[in-house]
Amino acid sequence: MSRGFFRPLLACVALLILLLAACTPPAPVESPAAEEGQAEAPAESAASAESAAPAAGDEQVLRVWITWGDNPAQLQELFDRYTEQTGIRVEVTAPMETDKVIAGLSGNEGPDIQITGGADSVGTWAREGLITPLDDFLQGGKIDREDMSDAAEGQCIYQGKVYCLPWGTDTYALFWNKDLFEEAGLDPETPPQTLEELAEFAKQLTKVDDSGQITQIGFIPNFSWSHLAQYVVMFGGYWYNEDGAQLQLTSQPVVDALKWEQQFYCGDNNPDEVARLLAAASSDYTSPDTGFYGGQIAMQVEGEWQPGPNFIQQFKPELFYGVAPFPPPASNPERANTNIVAGTVAFIPANVADKEAAFDLLAWMMSPEIVADEMVANFNLPTSKQAAEDPRFQENEKFVTFINLMNDPNAKSPIFSPINAEVDTALAQIEEKIFLECADPLPLLEEAQAQLQPQLDAALAD
Repeated sequence: MSRGFFRPLLACVALLILLLAACTPPAPVESPAAEEGQAEAPAESAASAESAAPAAGDEQVLRVWITWGDNPAQLQELFDRYTEQTGIRVEVTAPMETDKVIAGLSGNEGPDIQITGGADSVGTWAREGLITPLDDFLQGGKIDREDMSDAAEGQCIYQGKVYCLPWGTDTYALFWNKDLFEEAGLDPETPPQTLEELAEFAKQLTKVDDSGQITQIGFIPNFSWSHLAQYVVMFGGYWYNEDGAQLQLTSQPVVDALKWEQQFYCGDNNPDEVARLLAAASSDYTSPDTGFYGGQIAMQVEGEWQPGPNFIQQFKPELFYGVAPFPPPASNPERANTNIVAGTVAFIPANVADKEAAFDLLAWMMSPEIVADEMVANFNLPTSKQAAEDPRFQENEKFVTFINLMNDPNAKSPIFSPINAEVDTALAQIEEKIFLECADPLPLLEEAQAQLQPQLDAALAD
């Protein structure tokens, strides 16, 4: 899945943060270990790095740091192809710990290209002058922006400038268990067509034993983590305005999305029972017994990596399931195929001595051939439209569903700001209260809006 855009997960009462990189099919929680022996970069000024160009006659080496990477050897082999073509050696470090990334952005021993699981921090780092704007470089024509997924690229634009580029990405769809549909008297080939129908199907797919314990549930909105962004865009909005300068936490789409989620805890179900089942079903993401695989949860929202070789094909190959776009509200059929697109991004730190050389490497990374080869290896969405036509992506019809969603006119980019972490935490806490305490979301959103907007104003004024 993506090392990309994931909000805090509510599992039972605990709040977990899942760091998923733009969806390599790895497990959702990134490996915490950086490459052994990688020293932490000293925190020096960006200016000092400008004088750090290699001396005449020295071998030119470009360093690439990646915050994810369950197969570092594969990544190094990919970049070795650049060396074969240009004679310039590329050293890949993956996975690289976040604290070392921050030190590298501030010092003179960081990478020439930094690859992260998402664009969440790009705006903050851009505002602090730690990332190179790419607009001037992009004028040279080395990268065909018309070939790039618009929704994926949108996450890289901050205050009107391009600070990163998407290198593979993720989006989400509805998965349903066809066997459980048939047992419940539902057509196993027909998923819910609207949000309202999804809620009705969920009731029919939920089983409770004589003791009141839920043994099977139709749908849990935050399994395996929060999907609030997907629901909010489906209701027609977002919690920021378009440029991320104003919070819109109390807007109707946010309120409606939270109330829609809440019914799966506080409607016909016991919230504590739903939380108990969620905790059990989420305990091991890469297990044949995880909720959807094991039949405890009949429908789920998940990403394009699931049909791939490292997930369902590996852990539950016999699973009889379908994949379809997440359904719109009955009142807004024009929102069909609305989805959030976000994932791995690559950028050039501001302290890089030879930015032209770094951009040449970045342009090579964005070429259709390289995007196709890397995303086939990782079972992630190719952000190049030409790459998406590669026959290897057409072999799995369920994967094609996600490619079509990514390129749909209703595909959306997440909107980021300098206080993403604070906003995500507030929304996670609100979800917890409306799920487990069945609280009214509006007063909670009003309180968060009043607290967070001044913080956002201050961050933007710095």
